[in-house]
Amino acid sequence: MNKIGKAMLCTVLTGAMAVGAAGAADLGSLSPQGAKAYLNQITTLQNKYGKAAARTDDGFKGLLTGLSMAKLVDMDGDGTPELYCGAGLNGQHMYSYADGKIYALDIPEGVSNFGTDVSPCTQFYVGKAKAYLVSGQEVMNNNPVTFWTKQGDKAVVVLTYTDGFDWDAETPTPVKTINGQSVTAEEFSSAILDFTGDMDEQYYSFWESPYNSDRALSPRSALQDTLTSLRKLTNPTAHVSRHKVTLNGAKADLAAYTINSNNYFKLRDLAKALKGLDSEFEVKWNAAQQRIDLTSRTAYTPVGGEQAALPAGNKAASLTNAAVYLDGKPLSLTAYSIGGNNYFKLRDLVFALGFSVDWDNATSTVTISAQ
Repeated sequence: MNKIGKAMLCTVLTGAMAVGAAGAADLGSLSPQGAKAYLNQITTLQNKYGKAAARTDDGFKGLLTGLSMAKLVDMDGDGTPELYCGAGLNGQHMYSYADGKIYALDIPEGVSNFGTDVSPCTQFYVGKAKAYLVSGQEVMNNNPVTFWTKQGDKAVVVLTYTDGFDWDAETPTPVKTINGQSVTAEEFSSAILDFTGDMDEQYYSFWESPYNSDRALSPRSALQDTLTSLRKLTNPTAHVSRHKVTLNGAKADLAAYTINSNNYFKLRDLAKALKGLDSEFEVKWNAAQQRIDLTSRTAYTPVGGEQAALPAGNKAASLTNAAVYLDGKPLSLTAYSIGGNNYFKLRDLVFALGFSVDWDNATSTVTISAQ
């Protein structure tokens, strides 16, 4: 067996890691629209594979069927987590969300089993600066194990190893390689430890058995946690905002809901408040196109009910795809439907309508400035 020196081994691993920083995150900077896309994808896979359940029809009771796992993990450190989904023996998938679109990453089709066909599992290494999906099949038969991450819009392999035996030898001897280079057992252990560093190993077994390793995590728990996290963005609880609002230094009667630390307003309330200023805009419902049309530098026409106080108590909110156009061009706005009305994220409107907004932490005041 050819040996590889420690210096050369470090060079191999350094090169493997030079694909760019990765990271670990939960929701991170995922937008509500991204959360909705991920939830829709989970539903699509549940329709394909079925929902998670444990088999009871044979000797392997507890082997999970259906879509049993979903996990959010930022594979490339861009702040937006990818979505991993696993369906036990049926396969695995990974998705990313960018520029308003969800797309599938090309990863190995089969969930790893690491030596046995009846114990599929998913393994991640997650750290502050990087995250890897580990894939391997029948390791003891010398098949390779690969570490995957995301670079740009593609999934890439950053490390490959084998850890098996030469079964044809008179006495079976270990066969260990790193990126195709033969290494000693000591070099192998040191290399893997150096590569994963202070990362957290997260190992999920798709076999719910009392004989599972103590380190095995529950795929079904991961799925439920992911659904709960995503729904915080798509179906959050809206709280009546207790923040004060000023417009050009004067108190403004603008009621708002606070959702995930951001304030959301009605378009008509804001339009009435800005009437007479350069930032004023008209609001009309375009029935033919089923959209809201805004016209800049046009006086708002009140319809009644603007700037009314909001009823006390928290409200259920749901992400809405309300189409809004400004001077004939579509706007990208985050909006929630609450009690039959649409409420729009104030900071989204700032960029579209030409006024500015700031936050006075000392007085808990939203300050709007408009000419």
